[in-house]
Amino acid sequence: MNLSPLEKEEVLLFSDTHISKFTGLFHEKAFQSGVKMIKQKLIKNPNALLLHLGDITDSGTYEDFVYSKELLQKSFPDRYIYAIPGNHDMRNIGDKLWNDFFDERQFLIDTRENGGNMVILAIDSSEPDENVGKIGDRGLEAIAELGTYPDKIVKILCFHHHLLPIPNTGRERSMILDAGDVSQVIWKAGVDVIITAHRHYPNVFSLSNGTRRCMLINSGTFSSFKTRGRAGHTFVDLLVKNDNLIVKFFGTDTYSYFQTPVRETQTMLGGELTSNAGYVVPGDKLLTRICQFSDTHFTQGGDFLPKVYELGIKMMLREEPKLLIHCGDLTNDSYPEDFAMAKMKLRELNELNVPYLIVPGVRDLQPFGREMWVQQIGPLDPIYEDQTIRVLGIDTGAEASGHVGRSRITMVEHEFNTFGKYKLFLVVMHHSVLPIPRSYFKRAVKDAGDVIDFFTHHKVPLVLSGLEHYATTMQVENTVFINAGTFSSKKIRSKRLNTYNSINIFESGVTKIEEVEIHSGNRNLLGVYRIPVVKNQSLQL
Repeated sequence: MNLSPLEKEEVLLFSDTHISKFTGLFHEKAFQSGVKMIKQKLIKNPNALLLHLGDITDSGTYEDFVYSKELLQKSFPDRYIYAIPGNHDMRNIGDKLWNDFFDERQFLIDTRENGGNMVILAIDSSEPDENVGKIGDRGLEAIAELGTYPDKIVKILCFHHHLLPIPNTGRERSMILDAGDVSQVIWKAGVDVIITAHRHYPNVFSLSNGTRRCMLINSGTFSSFKTRGRAGHTFVDLLVKNDNLIVKFFGTDTYSYFQTPVRETQTMLGGELTSNAGYVVPGDKLLTRICQFSDTHFTQGGDFLPKVYELGIKMMLREEPKLLIHCGDLTNDSYPEDFAMAKMKLRELNELNVPYLIVPGVRDLQPFGREMWVQQIGPLDPIYEDQTIRVLGIDTGAEASGHVGRSRITMVEHEFNTFGKYKLFLVVMHHSVLPIPRSYFKRAVKDAGDVIDFFTHHKVPLVLSGLEHYATTMQVENTVFINAGTFSSKKIRSKRLNTYNSINIFESGVTKIEEVEIHSGNRNLLGVYRIPVVKNQSLQL
């Protein structure tokens, strides 16, 4: 390459070609159109890297591999194509054939060897004959190794399956199962860009853990008949130039949203994406404080820990919160005796004049709970309001996987349009829409991609959830998603045991989130973020 320090580094990415003579899903016209556009870019920059992110074939058969190899060599005769497998490539014992046609399933490119400043790690996330993917222990170790590279190097991570739910792709159930664990290790490794494929819709999200930022890119399909709406067939042009990270989506169809290239630019300093992380400064006034807890699991005996519950309530009240928010699974099994205990505990909170909002969880609604909840606890979609905030709780249903649905999205949109300009607007639900560490990603709401897209598009500041008994936070665009651990259940997934979250929101928009351990009183910082806040908080409607 022999790049000068100011010369651009470029990566051309395409995926989901689904090449086959037999299945009828390969769109050869789209393939040839895309190849022509990529070749034009390679003429302008011969040093650009060419990456294929999986699903080269449609069915993983020997005939598909032979045809795919011939077609790619014919299309790019003088170019080496770096490639990783997708779920379609691993069908029909395709994992036994991959290395015969496309070399290793995992690779590392270090462009510093040719004067660049970029390292690209590509990992095989496929599982034989499965649509879902997994990074696994070895993959997590490989990602963690990126942390040994200096931060000034642009670190790019690639795998086929998506890390977060993707908008406009239907019901969400085929990403990497260990997405929560991957979302933890990327921050420690200092990953700047994650590029995935699989769901055939181009998308980009900016992620933050409160300290670092990362760009998450989904590439779309290059030549499958299974397109999404008017997205059409696409490829991605990723450039790093003069401390700018530039992502361009190119559509190859006349009807595509992306026929006019869609561009996203992020500034980098010293190889890192510039952070919009918050930090509390002296004199910044507290706007409100919320204590978030979840999964009390009220029952006689069983999972419920009464002494932990009583101590936890006392600890939260000592923080003098303006509001307590419970994110579901109030009861253990939704039996009448469980609801009787829940009603008694809530009566005690009422006597202490502590405002609270509670949404139902899976355990509260099955098998008998929906009617008892409405009769004894309150609305399934509760609302809390004071001079500063408007909190909307939404029922994500009794299914383990959860569901928001179009009607409740319409309700959230109406609430936000009515109150979002005047008050700090929060949404509370039991299910998470993001992956949670130490749990397989199977129980997020079915329409998670569209829900995330709605929240981030409308810049809803905070979304609180409580599934999976593990406290974590992540900011997607301007929206901070906060998940609570378990408050008083024996079902522990965290070494911090039973906890609650203390959320402090300041007038500047800085939001500090701590997880508080009930057994020890230790406070663990989950993140400090900056969210959009309404300046005229005192306006009454």
